[in-house]
Amino acid sequence: MRSRPSFLALGVAVALSAPLAFASDDVSWVHADGSPGWTAAISSDTRGNGATASPLTAPLWFAKFPDAKIRLAPEGSLDLAAMRGKVLLVDYWASWCAPCLLELPHLQRLHAARSGDGLVAVAVNADEDAANAADSAKRLGLTMAIGVNDPNVYRALGVRTLPTLLAVDKQGRLRSRWDGYRPGLEKEIAATVDRLLADDAAGTTREVASVFEGAGRLRVRWLRDLTGSADGVVGLPAGVAGGMRVVASGGDEIVSFDAAGEALARLKIDGGAGRLRDFGVAADGTRELLGFRQGGTSVSVIALRSGDVRGIALPAPLLDLAVTGSPGGDGRRLTFATMRGAAQAGAGEARAALREGSSGARSVAAAPGGGVYALNEGGAIGTLDGSSPAWAARQPSATRLLSAREADAVVGPQGVIAAVSGRFLGDGERQLAVATYSGHLTLLDEVSGRIVFDAVWAGLHDLSAADLDGDGRDELLVAAGRSVAALKAAGR
Repeated sequence: MRSRPSFLALGVAVALSAPLAFASDDVSWVHADGSPGWTAAISSDTRGNGATASPLTAPLWFAKFPDAKIRLAPEGSLDLAAMRGKVLLVDYWASWCAPCLLELPHLQRLHAARSGDGLVAVAVNADEDAANAADSAKRLGLTMAIGVNDPNVYRALGVRTLPTLLAVDKQGRLRSRWDGYRPGLEKEIAATVDRLLADDAAGTTREVASVFEGAGRLRVRWLRDLTGSADGVVGLPAGVAGGMRVVASGGDEIVSFDAAGEALARLKIDGGAGRLRDFGVAADGTRELLGFRQGGTSVSVIALRSGDVRGIALPAPLLDLAVTGSPGGDGRRLTFATMRGAAQAGAGEARAALREGSSGARSVAAAPGGGVYALNEGGAIGTLDGSSPAWAARQPSATRLLSAREADAVVGPQGVIAAVSGRFLGDGERQLAVATYSGHLTLLDEVSGRIVFDAVWAGLHDLSAADLDGDGRDELLVAAGRSVAALKAAGR
């Protein structure tokens, strides 16, 4: 972090006297009365300018195995949920299936050798009743558990060929799958079982970013890949129907997740949703999101459960937006900064109207207690309704109003693509998380402007915040590349 007097312009600063210096995106905290605040320079160098990098790794996502009960032959049942802490092999076979008859002796030997180490193997007969399945298994010399097919579980697992062998780890996650059998495959299966029994972490994480400041302060709680570019992410409050807590847009769909990252629903959106914001609850109780793209001439209002979409037309290309008014019903309002100035629309309106006298507005933010602050050309900040005069502080190079309070605000350059405030670390203080076009994800202490975390994460698109686990600390939600991730304070 590099401190500067608050009268310095924000934007991209280049040290011309040092040929190896890199540009920076300068973010500043400014006071309404013009008194000095802080300025923090976020490097645009993706190589860390000589600093030593530490990898930020994310756990790979493995689908949860169904918590079902498999009926055993000739009697009894196997509760799959009770298999936590053991490695589970589930093999679908039939007595008429020639490849199955080649595979099963290897599975039987693996069962005999490793069942005492925590392996549970069950061979599920795909088409015989309990008595016939037990007889078939006896003729083949199988002593492992023999299951009877449940069509619901069969369909849920997507079994389309025989044999199909599924390996489940001690946490109940599907780790490997083999559709069909070929000679020698038993070696790969045995090696996988050995790794799972030994809790070998190899192949369970991937590096997502390089940390140059504050290594070890944040960890990736979960990461999910999307079908297309991760354009937007938004965190939702607890209590939303269905347990939805995170929604991400990727490609032509939006995906809802619970707090642990389990996918709950997918909705197709023609043309994609772009970036996302929470628009609260409509009068009929429907949760709505906003989908938008900078430079677009309309904003989508998306009904979260049904996927119904309606548009709000804008008078000019979009620069920024802010949600104001009551969080539910008809009291919600939207304010847009466009290339022709500020425009506003109510929750049910189909077209936003320009506000007279606001042609210079280039960025907007909700004001405490209602109303809207606008950052205008020339760096002046004021309320759109004129209830208070423009601030004495002016930041001529600022183009983004990142946050605003009654007596101070945080502003930045066009190089900042997203920013969100929250309590992300375990120190009780608030931080401002900033994402830049150069790929820096940076946390700034809101009081001092000190950089407490800085990482290079390719393809950053959007940020949001939500306390997903109810511990009083926010998870930082990141949309980058083709993935969405939830970060939290390390050790929590």
